[in-house]
Amino acid sequence: MRLNDEQIIRLANGVFDALSRSGQMTLKAEQGLVVARLAETIREDLAGEQGLDEEARKLLDAHLAKAPPGVDRQKLFIMIKQKLAQERGIEL
Repeated sequence: MRLNDEQIIRLANGVFDALSRSGQMTLKAEQGLVVARLAETIREDLAGEQGLDEEARKLLDAHLAKAPPGVDRQKLFIMIKQKLAQERGIEL
């Protein structure tokens, strides 16, 4: 998933607000710092998923060379990506 910086900040603020309202966190730093760290974590997660997508595409291309005609490319991509994520302990 591709998000621009504004969307990432909005998402981080939303996570912060939800956690604040639920009472599941105690602030030990200023709200701005917490939101910035949340945004950084989101960026890192998205970058990791993008890397996983690239690797899955490479494996997909290798498998498609040997696959029978008419194979569902998107379905195979999702299966490969899920398998890679499972092997690496990554939640999608």
